[in-house]
Amino acid sequence: MAYAIDKEKCVDCGYCGYVCPFKAVSEQCENGRYYYVIGESCTGCGQCAETCPAVCIAPAPGHRAIKRVSIDASKCIGCSLCMRNCPAAAITGVIKSPFRIDESKCIRCGVCASKCKPQAVCVEYV
Repeated sequence: MAYAIDKEKCVDCGYCGYVCPFKAVSEQCENGRYYYVIGESCTGCGQCAETCPAVCIAPAPGHRAIKRVSIDASKCIGCSLCMRNCPAAAITGVIKSPFRIDESKCIRCGVCASKCKPQAVCVEYV
């Protein structure tokens, strides 16, 4: 699990679930309503934490947040796997030419790196 929600601070607004591009936040209604992060679905992009009005979402113990994602043009073969799997449509390019990441659109989820077979996507952690 990349991020965790502090149940004591959570105000149950549900905005974290609304902004999560991976549907990794779920609602639990047993013994009172609260939200939690589904570990296997969370990529660690931090969209939930960045927008939480109660500031109750933080990286889980042992998790490192992604600072920057880039593509090494010397390794990129232009296969478009990164672009086709990017949930933020932050990657552009032409087949058989190096692709590039628009940092203003990138949500730093790391999905592109996990899909890149030639390992051309570089991930820097905080």
